[in-house]
Amino acid sequence: MGKTLLSRERGDTNLGCVTLILLVAILGYLCYRIIPVYLERDAFHDALLTIAGRATLGGWENRRVINRVMQLGEERNFTVEKKDIQVQHIRGRPEVVITVNYGRTEEFPGGYVYQFYFRSVAPGSLGF
Repeated sequence: MGKTLLSRERGDTNLGCVTLILLVAILGYLCYRIIPVYLERDAFHDALLTIAGRATLGGWENRRVINRVMQLGEERNFTVEKKDIQVQHIRGRPEVVITVNYGRTEEFPGGYVYQFYFRSVAPGSLGF
């Protein structure tokens, strides 16, 4: 009589490994798509600080500041509307504070669309 080997494995280990690999792949893909949006948000905020500083030093009008912020939004692929931009001049001082609500829409596989919303407050200072 020949020896027969009976396997008592039910496939749970293989299924668990595949599931883990699938979850890690999904997490990696989401990080690949989401982290750059937040990095670009930080760069957008830094550019807003530059605009606020230049507006403070140059005494820019609100219209010029708003147009520059709108242009920045287009350059960085963020949705910025005029109604979402507030320019405040500090009374008695040349300082300008820019507040912007903006966003970006990202589409993921399967038709899932997510809208990112951000708010930045950029005070311009004279550098003292």
